[in-house]
Amino acid sequence: TMPPTSRNGGGTTPPSAPGATVIPLCAVGALADMSMVEFCLGMALSRRAPQSGGELAAELSAWFDRPVRSRAIKAPLEAMLGRGWVAPDAETYTLSEAGTAALTPFTHALVRMLDLAVFMSLIKEFERSGS
Repeated sequence: TMPPTSRNGGGTTPPSAPGATVIPLCAVGALADMSMVEFCLGMALSRRAPQSGGELAAELSAWFDRPVRSRAIKAPLEAMLGRGWVAPDAETYTLSEAGTAALTPFTHALVRMLDLAVFMSLIKEFERSGS
């Protein structure tokens, strides 16, 4: 079964069968099921950790240019905790190695999409200028 996400009410990981082997998603060519909020939380934690829920909410507020309250990110953080993507430390959170592994394909895809968008806009500008 797929790990729970904040979208399907998850937050705890189902117990593993005795003697079960955990295989990273990347080993089977799968991507993690990650919401946009979870992606942004992971990005914030990859930039600076540890952070409290309040600090994470403030960072997301700046990114989205609208108020984000701590309680609004509680469910996504709990889902990330349940999948082992973040590690709690008292009242703060840190991105785990598993979280970094889950986040990496999405950050690479985002960079490629942005590179393509910039490239396409340059082509359009050259076409308009007659170059």
